[in-house]
Amino acid sequence: MIIIKTMLNIFLITAQILFYFFLNYIFNVENNFIIYTFFIYFVLNIFNGTYSLNNILVWEDLKKQLQLHSEFFVIIVITDFVFLGFQYVWFYLFLSTIFIFFNIFFTNFIKNHFWKYLKKKILVIGTGITAKHFAKLIKIHHSSMYKLIGFVQISDQCDVPESQVVCKYSELLDFLKTNPIDQVIVALPGTDLKDLNWRKISNDLDGHIKKLKFIPDNNGIFNLNSQIQDYDGLLLITATQQIHSKFRNFIKRIMDVLLSLGGILILGILIVIFSKKIKKDGGPLFFKHTRIGKDLKEFKIYKFRTMYADAEERLQEMLKDEKKREEYYNNFKLKDDPRITPIGKFLRESSLDEFPQFINVLKGEMSIVGPRPIVKKELELHYGYEIGKKVFQIKPGITGMWQSHGRSDVEDYEERIASDLYYIRNWSLWLDIVLLLQTIKYVLNRKGAY
Repeated sequence: MIIIKTMLNIFLITAQILFYFFLNYIFNVENNFIIYTFFIYFVLNIFNGTYSLNNILVWEDLKKQLQLHSEFFVIIVITDFVFLGFQYVWFYLFLSTIFIFFNIFFTNFIKNHFWKYLKKKILVIGTGITAKHFAKLIKIHHSSMYKLIGFVQISDQCDVPESQVVCKYSELLDFLKTNPIDQVIVALPGTDLKDLNWRKISNDLDGHIKKLKFIPDNNGIFNLNSQIQDYDGLLLITATQQIHSKFRNFIKRIMDVLLSLGGILILGILIVIFSKKIKKDGGPLFFKHTRIGKDLKEFKIYKFRTMYADAEERLQEMLKDEKKREEYYNNFKLKDDPRITPIGKFLRESSLDEFPQFINVLKGEMSIVGPRPIVKKELELHYGYEIGKKVFQIKPGITGMWQSHGRSDVEDYEERIASDLYYIRNWSLWLDIVLLLQTIKYVLNRKGAY
């Protein structure tokens, strides 16, 4: 395994060298400067862990690459200014940008094609909700290179498939002697425990496992902006809410305006392509609907019209059916909705019907990323005004935690609300970028939209 990983590292470094020198040669960079800059680049890659092929998520890899190449570019700019008078600055800006995607492509290529050699065999202690959720995330994030061997049962509570329970906690040490495990994940939250805790598990597993990880009780409340501190033997977790930072909100608004301008340009093209088909039944091009916005103030949201012009009359007729009425008030949507036009179905599945909301963003009524905009009935039935005030202390978004993690597949309102509250507590500009990337992935897969 170590030999294979070393060979893969050599392969990655060789690919970097060949591509790096090829681009420098095309742009006639001096040989001495090429060697010097690659040495700097090589060292930065080592310190930033590019060659470790660690089990990290794609957006964490992107963040690491952005940091690496920002450091590299700053060093090159200073060096170029001192010795060559800004001769190659623009080329190395181009080079840094190219290599961000080059490294991500190659590392993920290696992970995907040599997964069986790089995978980490993990065992999860716990069979509760948290353990089940963690197993679900392992399936979604293949690039993390986790291979779940199974679960260790610690109580009568079992939310995971019984076929995946490999042993009871009392049998764990015997299991580890005969089954090589790289990491053990302790997933205690959501499980009723009396005699078992983190300290006992740590003591029991000392010397039996290479790496032990804990999912803490505060998981899902404050995650991304948290810092861990050892305070003379006590573990302190510091949580910082960035949502109230005026400077960061100013940057977020700039991002909203720039992205909305690009979205409106695409909207103009979509209007030219689809306007005749949308208005074919005699109805308007856009659908305007009242939604709850920042500080619970109502505003009109814009969408391409995807339903027949008499959709409201059809809805009232359908709501006479008890099953349809229950489905509608549970989700405020209907699967296989007969009110949707043929072109409307395509627009929804491709999420193109959302593009007019860029107008709302430019007007300052919405943000690109934020809580899901809801109707007043949802606020009254599912949120309540106290929770509503917490969720909508910021502008609603075209996309957000809910949309980027399943969209209409998430039918539990408690889960939707929890997702929005998580976003507010853990908000950062980087989280917005991650959610945008995840949303694009779901849209391209046409997953969860109806």
